[in-house]
Amino acid sequence: MAQVKSKKGGVTMDMTAMCDVGFLLLTFFILTAKMKVPEPAKFDVPSSVSDTKLPDENIIRISISDKGAVFFTIAEQSVRRELIQEINNMYKLGLNDQQKHKFELTETFGVPLKELKYFLTISDEQRKEFKQKGILVDSTNNELKGWVRVAKTINPQARIAVKGDRTSDYSVFKAVIGSLQEMNLNKFSLITSLEAKPSGE
Repeated sequence: MAQVKSKKGGVTMDMTAMCDVGFLLLTFFILTAKMKVPEPAKFDVPSSVSDTKLPDENIIRISISDKGAVFFTIAEQSVRRELIQEINNMYKLGLNDQQKHKFELTETFGVPLKELKYFLTISDEQRKEFKQKGILVDSTNNELKGWVRVAKTINPQARIAVKGDRTSDYSVFKAVIGSLQEMNLNKFSLITSLEAKPSGE
């Protein structure tokens, strides 16, 4: 007599725990990710074979755009808070608390001091259209030195990095380097993009 075979049930897997883990990981990456702030100007940096990576903190970055405008970047909001307090007092800009707070939220800027108050008054949409002329580095009116001096006083451990567009005016680059040397800041990094190392190395 033939034996009746029982039907085998399909294998099931409970994916609830896997979904929970997936959502936890997604939430973690969203909360810890740092959003890239759009650059206020074009910076097409020259390439090099150096693969040394600059840290994200303790950096004072001076950037020169393709139009020769000089921009200043401080990553830490706490440093920017102290920076604008000192600059406001030093140059008697008359900034109110709202304008100072807006500066705290601005990682990169490039306006002369006489335009800073207006720049911090206009709306975020207007600022996107506002053409930043750059921080002054003239021999008669060098405002860059003031920004760097105060930033280094607040954070003496901060490294200085210079980032220049490959088509920017060499005279502006020379003025920036000259300003640093006048303050005895002879050690700084040049920001470049990474290119492939020559074959045979």
